[in-house]
Amino acid sequence: MITRLLLAVSLTTLPTFAQRGLKDIPDPDPIKQAAAFNLPEGMEIQLVASDPMIAKPVQMNFDSRGRLWLVSSGMYPHIVPGAEENDKVLILEDTNGDGIADKRTVFADNLHIPTAVLPADGGAYVANSTEIIFLKDTDGDGKADQRRVVLSGFGTEDTHHIVHTFEQGPDGMLYFLQSIYIHSHLETPYGVRRLMGGGIWHFRPETQRAEILSKGLINPWGFIFDEHGQTFATDGAGGHGINDIFPRSVFRTSPGAKRIVDGLNPGQPKLCGLEILSGSHVPEKFRGVLIAPDFRGHRINAYRLNPEGSSYNSTRIDDFLSSSHRAFRPIDVKMGPDGALYIADWYNPIIQHGEVDFRDARRDHSRGRIWRVTFKGQPLIEKKDFSKFSIKELLAHTISKERIHREQARNELRTRTDVLPELSAWSSKLTDDFSRMQAMWNHQAVNHTAINLIKSLIASDDPRYRAAALRVIYHRHEEVTGATNIIKKAINDPNGRVRLWAVSCLAQMPGPDSVPTALQALNHPVDKTMDFALWSIVREHQEHWAPKFEAGKPVFGDKLPHLIFAMKALGKTLSLESIFTSLDNGSLTPTERKDAISVISQVGSANNLSRLFKLAPKEPTILNRLVTAAQIRKLQPAEGQEQLLPFLDSKKPTVFASAAKLAGLWKFAPARNKLVTAFTQSPAKRQAAAEGLRLFGDEETIKLFLKLSKKSPDEATRVIAVKELAKIAPDRAAASAVALLQQDKEGKDEHSLFTSFLQSARASTSLAKALEDKTLPSKIATLGLQRAGTSGRPPKDLMAALQLSGKLTPMSQQPSSADMTKLIERVRTEGDPHRGETIYRRADLQCIACHAIGGVGSPIGPDLVSIGASAPVDYLITSLLNPNDKIKEGYHTTLVSEKNGNAHTGGLISESDNEVILRDYAGKMNRIARSDIKDITISPVSMMPPGLTAGLREDQFVDLVRFLSELGKDGDFKVSAKPLIRDFMALKPHPRTVDGMGHYGTATFAEKFEGYEWQIYGSKVSGELLPSELPQVRGRGHNTWGVARFGITQKGKVKLKINDTNLLDLFAGKTEIILPEKGPAIIELNGNDDPQHFTLAVNSASRQTGVLLEIVTE
Repeated sequence: MITRLLLAVSLTTLPTFAQRGLKDIPDPDPIKQAAAFNLPEGMEIQLVASDPMIAKPVQMNFDSRGRLWLVSSGMYPHIVPGAEENDKVLILEDTNGDGIADKRTVFADNLHIPTAVLPADGGAYVANSTEIIFLKDTDGDGKADQRRVVLSGFGTEDTHHIVHTFEQGPDGMLYFLQSIYIHSHLETPYGVRRLMGGGIWHFRPETQRAEILSKGLINPWGFIFDEHGQTFATDGAGGHGINDIFPRSVFRTSPGAKRIVDGLNPGQPKLCGLEILSGSHVPEKFRGVLIAPDFRGHRINAYRLNPEGSSYNSTRIDDFLSSSHRAFRPIDVKMGPDGALYIADWYNPIIQHGEVDFRDARRDHSRGRIWRVTFKGQPLIEKKDFSKFSIKELLAHTISKERIHREQARNELRTRTDVLPELSAWSSKLTDDFSRMQAMWNHQAVNHTAINLIKSLIASDDPRYRAAALRVIYHRHEEVTGATNIIKKAINDPNGRVRLWAVSCLAQMPGPDSVPTALQALNHPVDKTMDFALWSIVREHQEHWAPKFEAGKPVFGDKLPHLIFAMKALGKTLSLESIFTSLDNGSLTPTERKDAISVISQVGSANNLSRLFKLAPKEPTILNRLVTAAQIRKLQPAEGQEQLLPFLDSKKPTVFASAAKLAGLWKFAPARNKLVTAFTQSPAKRQAAAEGLRLFGDEETIKLFLKLSKKSPDEATRVIAVKELAKIAPDRAAASAVALLQQDKEGKDEHSLFTSFLQSARASTSLAKALEDKTLPSKIATLGLQRAGTSGRPPKDLMAALQLSGKLTPMSQQPSSADMTKLIERVRTEGDPHRGETIYRRADLQCIACHAIGGVGSPIGPDLVSIGASAPVDYLITSLLNPNDKIKEGYHTTLVSEKNGNAHTGGLISESDNEVILRDYAGKMNRIARSDIKDITISPVSMMPPGLTAGLREDQFVDLVRFLSELGKDGDFKVSAKPLIRDFMALKPHPRTVDGMGHYGTATFAEKFEGYEWQIYGSKVSGELLPSELPQVRGRGHNTWGVARFGITQKGKVKLKINDTNLLDLFAGKTEIILPEKGPAIIELNGNDDPQHFTLAVNSASRQTGVLLEIVTE
């Protein structure tokens, strides 16, 4: 057992561990590093610069002369006390054109962890800790001699989250980013601007105006404009690949966010930097591809974007390049003035900031590399020194086919005086949309608005140009005559992206008509992105339209769906009479009807709920809405509760369950006898009936549960009685709970008894007292300790009682330096990652209950998609043994304490004025009414239980660590970029299937039966679905089946590739798809506007090989 391995070791500190790993540091020779690259056919890589010329490059940008500027920070992640600030801004030049930097100039030094540089406006903007400064060389010696603070007040709570990543937009503004733990308060001529977490800013140097473009993301790092002015970002600590950035978008971790936008690639590696491949040197197949460094995985990922609705569809394609060299850390990518791609390599075997000690000796502080990627057979483009060009020549280059030339020329234009007369004359002669868009941006770059160009592009047949013009209006609408009319037309544009920009513009133009105009977008298809933008503007500008509506004016005309949407967004009653009228006369579409019921339940009065309840016999889903109203709003119908009784006779499990909850929430006494009968006599209704009874919470219910917990001949009834009793009278449930736990020799706690007693201090204390002088099997006692250790506020009395009752010996959580070295060597030489994956997937270890790999699995803990490529083995070991030692940013446990003493822990999913939603370690969503909450805190305890691996043998622990250490590296444990189906729902065994198989065959699995229970199930890293791992569903005879359901969101014709159809049946909805008897197959499926679900059934008794499904793309 791993327990035995650790019992005798001594405690020591992590920095001591670090010393033993020095021998594992890769050879820093650049030649050897270059040999470790894995490049696609036709690609070459060249070293541009290396130490000692440069060290620790953080960000880079090219100037209008073609020189490469970079900020260098050897101090990162934290200055050594007493050390001098010596970070630098460097300028690199290739004076002879061989691609290698041969001249270095130190433009500025004595900086404190600079994280961004942008040469512009005759000098350079630099992010220097709490401030953005502008440095300028006034005497021509190549070194800054003038320094001016441009913006200050940025937070410095965490050095790898401070303000960073400069990008100059085609509009001439400076865009920059900050991350989750930073709190910034900027004083500007327009007032104080505050950002209390991650987000993206834009800044106009001429006016000193700084505003927030987007909020959220954990560690936003890459930011880029595409060819038509749309913006995208990557997240260095998130896992959603490419993020679509539009005004007022809000992403994960934004403080106080009521709602967020998701990224375009859930489950992708954490990315740092972002660039779009462009230019004539780049082969056609790569042009337009977005590339972003996966700095943890020693590679650069690649994505293709395609417009979809109001946003984009992003598909990950094969890696742009990768390396087997462990110190290769690409953190920035830029297209260069010669058409090649340049890569800033941070070069470090250690990258963790919070997880690995600041002073870890393996950290490199002196090296760094710049690499240059070129393509064989593709001529490089001509490098130009735009500082020598006239205004006329610069203007000509702003419509060049080479994007880098356009950007350099526009950058240089901003340094010239009297540009506008020549620019205006030149612009008037342009006839094509592309050139006019560049000219429009030229005007914007010199802080001028070209109204004629905007209007000409608004009339373009290409929606990309229409959207580009609206982006300019968003920033400069005060200067655009007729802007309101332009936007009113654009809100009904046939293109979803154009409509999104129209909504964004309206959000910039507050007034009584802005929201009603914006909601005209509801007359067109509405996807998640558009829904968010509309929801946002309704809430942000309610003061401009709601009073007008409340005064009786027809704000939304006869558009009832618009009113319903506005009410749902606000969570506020405005006018329900017209909605009830439409419900009564049947004039609403099914979707509108659903929304109408939802909004009444969310904002309606008790009388409104009574009217809604009368519709329930024909629309039983109303019961669910009334449950939410009772739980969250503490509101029930003013009258008519007796209508509930017929629903308690329903044979539909979901209808009965809702009715049972309502009976308890309403304390509707006439329903009690029906619930008691169902609890004691109906196995199918037992759990729901018990929950309804428990909600009564009175002495009569307590006595019933107490009696059944001790005397019921049915074990399931006893268990449910104990669990429900624990929630209302734990001191009277504890003795029966102990008796049940004593029978659990396998230590599985399949009934989650521990969870029932960990929801309040009172309950855990009751269980601790009941354990006095009692003995538990060691396995169940160990599991109890694990569950208690993740409860937010670990109950020390219960943990002590479990140790005594299970006769458990406390385990040291930290091996000595010598033992750690031996363990690491065993992982390297003896560990088997394939065996380790099997251990990882074991239900008792709970790994898959909290972690995802490549987006498949639970989102509670960090996605482990590239943990092996980023984390040293000693860190993996320490994290498994002592998870509280380091908790990953963005994944702290939230603890919600209720006024009644109950507590909930988990990951914060969302919060509003009415409720807080947490996801616990089991994946269950817990909705807690704000009115019930005493306080919300961040727990210092990880949700990963301590001692989780205590039940493993040494060889199993070694295999598990080896598996984790391989995740993200090239090989079998790197998540494929292929569109494999890896996310499933597995059917739990159910009695119905035995007879169903006899009558209908495997089609019985595809039916929509309310009693079926489906659990989240993820494939292996390879994408394989293992029949033996699926819950075994029985048919007649000895056959067992693994049944899994999956969805396909692609529209139109979709081709599905199956590795082997042997003993496999497949259904689209209820319709069986005829498959070949065995062997590989590609089948065509019909997609539609709604996501489809498919069910596969595999004979797990006979088939042992895995199932692999892949969407075939043309």
